[in-house]
Amino acid sequence: MRETSNSLVSKENSQQPKHFRGGKTKVMKKKLAAFALASALVIPTAVPAFAATPSDVVGKPVQSAVEELSALGIIQGYEDGTFKPDNAITRAELAKIIVIATGNETAASLMQNVKPSYKDVKANAWYTGYINVATTKGIIQGYNGNYRPSDNVKFEEVVAIIVRALGYQDKYLSGSWPYNVLLQADEIGLFGNIDIATGTLANRGIVAELTSNALGETLVGYDADGNQVDVDKNGKVITTGSPLVPLINKLGSSADKVLTAASLNSDKEVGLNGSREDTAASFFVTGGKKLAGLLGHTVSVLYNKDGDVLAVTDAQDAKNIVVATSDAINDVGDSTYIEVNDGAKEYEALSNLFIYDNTDSQANTYDLANGKEVVLQLNGDGKVQALLVNDWDANILLDEVVAYNDYSRVTTKNGGTFKVVSSSAISLNGEAVALADLKEDDVINVLVNDAGEAINVVATRNVVTGKLESVGLSGSDVTYQVGGKSYVAIQDGDDLTAANIGTEYTYYLNKDGKIVYYATASAVDNSQYAVVYEAPDAPVSRLIDGEVTLPVWYKVVYYSLKDSKKVTAYTKDADVITLDEKLIELKFDGDGNIALTPAQVSAAVNLNAAYEVNEVTATKLTVETGATDMNYVLNSNTIYLKVTVDGADTTVAVGAAADVSKGDEVVVKAEAGVAKYVVVTSDGDAADLPAVNGLLVSTKKVATSATESTYSAFIKVDGEDKEFAIDGDAYTTLNTLTKYDLVKLTDDGVANNALYEDVAHVARTAEAGTLTVDNATKTIVAAGANYVVTADTQIYVTQDTFDSVSVGSFTDLRVAADGTNYGTGANQYKVVVQASGVSYGGIAEAGVIIVKAY
Repeated sequence: MRETSNSLVSKENSQQPKHFRGGKTKVMKKKLAAFALASALVIPTAVPAFAATPSDVVGKPVQSAVEELSALGIIQGYEDGTFKPDNAITRAELAKIIVIATGNETAASLMQNVKPSYKDVKANAWYTGYINVATTKGIIQGYNGNYRPSDNVKFEEVVAIIVRALGYQDKYLSGSWPYNVLLQADEIGLFGNIDIATGTLANRGIVAELTSNALGETLVGYDADGNQVDVDKNGKVITTGSPLVPLINKLGSSADKVLTAASLNSDKEVGLNGSREDTAASFFVTGGKKLAGLLGHTVSVLYNKDGDVLAVTDAQDAKNIVVATSDAINDVGDSTYIEVNDGAKEYEALSNLFIYDNTDSQANTYDLANGKEVVLQLNGDGKVQALLVNDWDANILLDEVVAYNDYSRVTTKNGGTFKVVSSSAISLNGEAVALADLKEDDVINVLVNDAGEAINVVATRNVVTGKLESVGLSGSDVTYQVGGKSYVAIQDGDDLTAANIGTEYTYYLNKDGKIVYYATASAVDNSQYAVVYEAPDAPVSRLIDGEVTLPVWYKVVYYSLKDSKKVTAYTKDADVITLDEKLIELKFDGDGNIALTPAQVSAAVNLNAAYEVNEVTATKLTVETGATDMNYVLNSNTIYLKVTVDGADTTVAVGAAADVSKGDEVVVKAEAGVAKYVVVTSDGDAADLPAVNGLLVSTKKVATSATESTYSAFIKVDGEDKEFAIDGDAYTTLNTLTKYDLVKLTDDGVANNALYEDVAHVARTAEAGTLTVDNATKTIVAAGANYVVTADTQIYVTQDTFDSVSVGSFTDLRVAADGTNYGTGANQYKVVVQASGVSYGGIAEAGVIIVKAY
């Protein structure tokens, strides 16, 4: 088993797309990346549609493998549009998959009627030919004359079959079953991010991922002396200097090319290396990406035997994508250079440089203007293979989306408009989404091509509400301070000034965190709605025109939502006594007296009849009303109030959407299901902060005054250094610890201060003396203590010097527990375990595990 400096089991290139290159010395194998697939646009499309991804694998790690195998015809989904990745798989089904993957489907058809060698395999059944071929080629073996076609397959059996499909033979592999095939599979990188799960049944998802990984692996054979040799797809030994052959070549071929068109044309052709190539009916852009988002990228292109493109996968290394500000394109002799960032950097371009302006193709003589956003797509040698000039319509507010037959029309609040088609790439806060997911007042940046079509829509939904605390200058930038934080404000001629300080606004931020728009924090209320503070049940006299009236008037004290203040008025209607502590729309006569109608009285909302909030989003409020929940639509016209109901001491304040949280008590006044008023009558108990398990990285203290400070801790969680607010005691405790000690932060649940107060910790030197691992149950015993390892368990790998740590896997624990490797000498392993505080079936969950190599 291989070792690296950062992991006991190598995961080299496990997150990258498949990527094949010629050359005898090396075949690069990169796993197809899995990215969350954007939901399809909810509009018909006039351009060619791509093959559909099964709904139950979208956004899951298995997605790209299923897409690839579906395109190749190796594996299929179900008629209901699902793949059912968790379903078990039978030995008959596995035989079909492996025979197709090795390019032997035709042979299976020829052997359909051949009498099987197994007693329990029927002649001429759907699986007969596949089992005959797999057995003849030595890929699958039986049991005492039986094949057991309906039996489910264990993980190690699938691995063995795939390893044999690549040409490896059991008799030449070292070790005993099943470790001989497992070790060989690990040696060639077959597992990627798949945990070894010997003894468990393999499901359809696992088989898809293992098969997908195998397609990029080199075919091998053996000479007469049993020496391993490289072979071609027909099993012939490859001569020195010839390129190695991956398994995929039995089905078609693969090549790296530059994507040179942002969409398919009307003939369903994809642009590659400046030319158009036919696509197969099952064509995929894997991982849910759009062609427009891959323009200029190096992509891995998968072809079928007819030479049609089956799939395109992003193979552009992130470090070879440079976003900069343009200067010029310079021709120097026979070479072209691109200068960026005020001449700070110069890149040499390829002679066949592809240039695009908002994805519209340009000639090589393109005049690059200064100050443009440019994206340089570099090849492996650091030369520019594609130049993308992005001329954004930036920092505009979305107004409305109207769907037509084959596109949607988007209008913006500055009067602009553009089309969104099926090839448009749309994102919200950095995540791929559908057009339907965008909402009014989202801040958007748009790239529009010459046809008026949006190539890329980058939306941001980031809103801050608070009183304007100050207006200042930072260089030439105007800044607004809100909630103690300073924001740069993009100027539009209607700017806030010192006169606005103290007023509460809602601020809309762009993707860079700058304020592009502001509005009053709550909707404007021009109605006569009011919250009645006081409605005495005894009539009083009034002084009118110098005369005292009979005691027939009722004095009403209310909070006017229109005027945002307390008001006193009178009425002769005795029904007013029923309106105490209610929300009502008042009517007035010509003298300014309240004139009640029966409809007004019956429509009044009792502020004491509040319901608990079960869920609240930007557009929906769900409250618990007893047997069933009630849903209300929230929009930009919803009015929010904060009311404390206590008779004469009742208080009313203007609120905002941010004041409504799960657990709050609210009263809702709705019209046709739309919440016109949401009144918060009591705040729910704030939930305790979730426990944080991870590795201590560092602490931070910031003095906020002569006597007060804020504290935070940086904890490595799931491989990332994240900051968490803590109190002073936790800060003191953490400062006594060592970097990479295992820590658990918890909220004491007492003070509602959004801070972590309690610290549990295990020193990184507190090693477990022994370790045993149960693959089937995913449990371990470390120093006599039992732990269950779940998907939430964080596993890290390091050396005893702790120079660095990297994310590990359950396989690393399995290696560490190997009796031949566990001890005190060189190349030995120790573990440190911190419990998460959660238990399963009475067994503690391991929150964080460190595996140390010596």
